[in-house]
Amino acid sequence: MGAPRLLLGSDDLARRVKELGAEVAEGLDDGAVVVGVLRGCLPFLADLVRAVDRRLEIDFLSLSAFAPDSGRVRLTRDVGLDVSGRQVLLVEDMVDTGLRLDFLLRHLRNHEASEVRVCTLFDRVDRRVLPVPVDYVGFVLEEPFVVGYGLDHRGLFRNLPGIVTLDQAQLEADLDSCSEPGGDAMVDDIRTLARAGSGDESRVPA
Repeated sequence: MGAPRLLLGSDDLARRVKELGAEVAEGLDDGAVVVGVLRGCLPFLADLVRAVDRRLEIDFLSLSAFAPDSGRVRLTRDVGLDVSGRQVLLVEDMVDTGLRLDFLLRHLRNHEASEVRVCTLFDRVDRRVLPVPVDYVGFVLEEPFVVGYGLDHRGLFRNLPGIVTLDQAQLEADLDSCSEPGGDAMVDDIRTLARAGSGDESRVPA
């Protein structure tokens, strides 16, 4: 894949999230419950709800995978609000196979929500296994690996304002060599890119 590159700058994200907020507001009733899926959704959800001109309540769910890439998950935090008879907007950072989303939709319907709509920042439609409904999509993602704006690797990069695409294997090697002098060069490049903006600034500094 080569060097990391900026996929979406903070201005690109802000513009699209504002548009999504207007789309979501048209389909939501006052009093709807926005449910975020921790932890990756946090920056996106915070910006999204400020762009939705509706009276909303906010709650969170959290999941843990039984095994990597198994598709099997368990609930580690349930919603605290009573959503029975209420409209719910489920907010994800990314939808790929649909297995996790299918679990969440069934769970919220078991809570007797009157309607569950789904909003995701990124949709990886090419990886879909289950045909789950997604009502609002920020961007269709084709790049195999990205970090920033809530998306992490080993707990890093969630706080970056932009989205950077990179080679995961190269990043793994860089993180594993962080104990060596200069071993975290790629991490520094990712941080620089994500904070630089867009356009010509998206090049990794020489």
